Formats: sequence, C-alpha cells, structure tokens
Amino acid sequence: MDITRKQRRTAVWALSLALVVLGGGGLAYRYRYGGAALVSLPDGASLDVAQLEALRPLPAFSLDRLGSQLTPADLRGRWSFIFFGYTNCPDACPETLGILSHVQESLQAQGVEPPRVVFVSLDAQRDSPQLLHDYLAVFAADTLGATGSDAQLHDLVSFFGVSYERKEGADKTSYTLDHTTNFFLLTPDGRWLATFAPADDPDAVLADTLTLLRLHF
Repeated sequence: MDITRKQRRTAVWALSLALVVLGGGGLAYRYRYGGAALVSLPDGASLDVAQLEALRPLPAFSLDRLGSQLTPADLRGRWSFIFFGYTNCPDACPETLGILSHVQESLQAQGVEPPRVVFVSLDAQRDSPQLLHDYLAVFAADTLGATGSDAQLHDLVSFFGVSYERKEGADKTSYTLDHTTNFFLLTPDGRWLATFAPADDPDAVLADTLTLLRLHF
C-alpha cells in the first residue's frame, strides 16, 4: 500500500521517539517536556516536516564569529533558524542552507519578515569566522556564522540533541564530520519552538514555517 510523504515522516518521528525511550533516554525525554507544556496548533493546522517542542530558553553559550562573540542575546528580537554543520560538508549543509534561503526569499516576497539563519560550524579547526562569513554570503546576506571548540559547543549541541563525529581521511586535513542534519526554529524571545527533520522539499519547509510564525504563545 502506498503511503504519503507525511505518513512516512510521522513514522520516522515515532520510531525516533521509540528508540530514545528504548535506549534509556526516558529521563531526557521527561526533562525535555516535563517542565513546559507543548505548544498547540490551531484547529485544522498541521505540520509536514516540523515537530513542535516545549518552549525552553537557550542555555548560556559564547561562540566565535566575525567581529564579536555570538551569545543568546544576539538571537533575540527576531525569529531564527539554527543549523549545525561545517563548510566542507559535501551535501547536507549546502542543500539545507539552500532550502532555508528559498524560505527566506519566499517569505520576503509575501511581505513576511523571515527568520534569520544561524549556521554553527562544528569544525572550528578549519572554519574560521572569516571563512564562515565568506561561505555564508553565497546563501543569504544576513546569515550569522559562528563556531567554537568542543567545550564552547557542548551546552548548545546537548540542548538540541545534536551529535557529531570526526571521520579521519587519508591525512589529518581530509577528515569529514558525521553530524545531525535537523534544523531548529527559535522564537524571537530565544526559545526553541520546533525541530525540522532533514528535508528535500523547500515548499514543505516554507509551509510549516508560515504556520509556526503565526502561532501565539
């Protein structure tokens, strides 16, 4: 029997949750949702590639970016997408940044202020703030790029459940990173509202983003 894309994605979310619980992640799950109520969608509204989260404020962090540090205070006052990757990523990172650029341009065309994009590099060894700035200029002029050591990144990646692992190549400069490719939507007051599963449909991401931007909480 054929199933729709939405049904497949719903199944993926359900399987992911089951794996967390079966793998001993039950305490983390209760912590994630136990302290705050989930946001509810209006009657008749639905999401295709996004999952609502409890509204929890970002942890304290300070990352390196061109000209200054990036802190939670910099992510207030405007909706934000935050995505973790690295500039040498061969496919997932440029594809996701391209989708987010499409969403921004489409929202602007509709007269809606789009979320800014915050790209956090997991590869501080190679991704300097200047290199990040130059790399991201190809996608959107107001995209923020930042990076930091594993210690600097720790609290932020733990908060979102992002994982990354270095895979060595033929020499020490040719490594790659396996990393989580979800991206996340933050409210203008710096709280985590939604997680977007890795997507290949820019219009589905756009539709879900519009639905989420219209929420009141």
